[in-house]
Amino acid sequence: MRMLHFGKSIAKTVREQISRHMPGRSMSLFTKSVVALILIGLLPLVIMSMIIYNASLGSLQTVMLSNMYRTTLTIGRNIESLLSEMEEDTKYLYSARSTDYGYIYQLLENDSVSSDKKATEISDMLRNILYMNQYIDHVFLVLPDGEVCSAMHAPERIINESLMLEWHKENYQEDSREMQVHPVHIVDYYMGTRSSDFTVSRNIMNTSTIENASSEILGTLYIDISEEYLDSIINETRLEEGSQIYIVDKSLRQFAYNPYPADDDYDESRLLYYVDDMDSRYQYINADGDYFIYSEVPGTDWLIVERISSYHLRDSYQAIRNMTLLIIGISTAVLVVIYYFYSKKSSQPIRNLADAMESIEQGNLTTRVDIQSNDEIGYLAQGLNSMTENLQSHIRKVYIAEIRQRDAEIEALKTQIQPHYLYNTLDVIRMMAVTHDDRETAEMIDGLSGQLKYLMGSARDMVTLRDEIESVRNYFKIIRIRYENRFSLEINVEDDMMDLRVPQLILQPVVENAVKHGLKEKEGEGVVAIQAQMSGEGLEITVMDNGAGMTKERLEYVRNLLESHETENHPRSKRASIGIKNVYDRIRLIFGDRYHIEISSFEGIGTIVKYRLPVIKADSAGGEKSAEETERNAQGGKNV
Repeated sequence: MRMLHFGKSIAKTVREQISRHMPGRSMSLFTKSVVALILIGLLPLVIMSMIIYNASLGSLQTVMLSNMYRTTLTIGRNIESLLSEMEEDTKYLYSARSTDYGYIYQLLENDSVSSDKKATEISDMLRNILYMNQYIDHVFLVLPDGEVCSAMHAPERIINESLMLEWHKENYQEDSREMQVHPVHIVDYYMGTRSSDFTVSRNIMNTSTIENASSEILGTLYIDISEEYLDSIINETRLEEGSQIYIVDKSLRQFAYNPYPADDDYDESRLLYYVDDMDSRYQYINADGDYFIYSEVPGTDWLIVERISSYHLRDSYQAIRNMTLLIIGISTAVLVVIYYFYSKKSSQPIRNLADAMESIEQGNLTTRVDIQSNDEIGYLAQGLNSMTENLQSHIRKVYIAEIRQRDAEIEALKTQIQPHYLYNTLDVIRMMAVTHDDRETAEMIDGLSGQLKYLMGSARDMVTLRDEIESVRNYFKIIRIRYENRFSLEINVEDDMMDLRVPQLILQPVVENAVKHGLKEKEGEGVVAIQAQMSGEGLEITVMDNGAGMTKERLEYVRNLLESHETENHPRSKRASIGIKNVYDRIRLIFGDRYHIEISSFEGIGTIVKYRLPVIKADSAGGEKSAEETERNAQGGKNV
């Protein structure tokens, strides 16, 4: 009740702090938001829009020309990207290897290989280049002796070698060691086609020696690229109405690509006339009523030129002006509507928070606020929910602790009754069983007596491992006779570990669970084995059985039970895990979270329980009594 009152006090304090900072609700948050929209949002928006609009009338032309310049840059970068890829593709023959003859220079210098075989091997290398890019139509290599090796997507197509060699002679540059780019042309050297491609070429040098690499040409590689690539990048670009895109080879003073048919209304040669005036320091030139906006393709002599007439540019001004006014009007209307509903909705979470705090103040700690947002209101809601949940948990823990303390006091009163009468009675019964030659009954009573003596003889926190194992042995005396020697106990502990100190009664609950819920449910003989060993700086005790094991669901339940911080009433079917839970809690309470119990189980195979404990030797047990002293005290007054 004190904790509940404390929770109410916190909620009340929070409400008072909010009320103190929000005195006299003369104006709602929603009203303030709408006023703020008008004063801070819409009014400056309208004023700034008008100022910007008036100022931009004089610069619309510059803006549009700049936009078109960026269009040419975009097209140029796309072409540059393809050419960079082709730069690597043209170098492929330097690294390509024939399976049987090595690099291309080794293949060409091998006199034992026939010309047909060389042509076949080289064609295979060229075919690899052919499929490096979807826009590559043909690849061919012209050797110094005039022999041609080629690869194409349609292998049945026939090559007109005379036209191919003629085109090669027109474009061959013997002194060049770099990749060359050739304008769009009709590839009529492939018979049966009238398609247009642009071509990249490179002289392939003999890299067998450094001297040859700079002087000896093995052949010239040509890669024909479909003009569809240029069409695609131009069509993907939004052009101004009335504008046209050309690609011009500045060094050749000719069109590298002209996608438009001949137009009687415009003489395209006028554009070539002004090529020399297209300085890279500027973005456009105005000539004879036309604007030519241009940019260079890096690494080439190509220019991307966009042409637009002056009257088309003026028409675009008018359209942009009208569109600007329309956008300003629509934006203002939409902003008013959106902000109205947003303000109305944003005030709802605050009202929910206030209602929740009022409910908590009245003592309802199950109250939770569901606000799905990542802003400050969402953080406040999460904090309120977390505070309420922690209060509930803390109150529950204090309540359970009080119940446990009361139960412990009752149990302490019970244990004050001396057990000597029970010991004496069991001893008399055992002697009578011996007298009547009932050895099994005598042994069971002896085991039970030993267990009671260990459990009730003296209240101890720490005992020797020897005493703990001896208690398990006494328990197994009864188990062996009860189950007709079906079960056996194996102890594998070194003598030098027997005097180590461990908490009392940590093995008994686990061994009892192994018998009741492992070995009993299994047919045939059962074994419980106890091992102990040093592991790092700790003591590791293992209790294993070859019983029925646990299902994955049951094992998960037991592990979750051990990790939980609460111990509540459980159904009878699940109380078998409570003893292990108590042992787990005692170990962590005595030694800390570093030490604990680990459980592994395999259905139909068995269960393994591992204790991880600190090493406490007999001489480090402080003022604890030895096992012999404790036993002598427990036997005091036994004689009848």
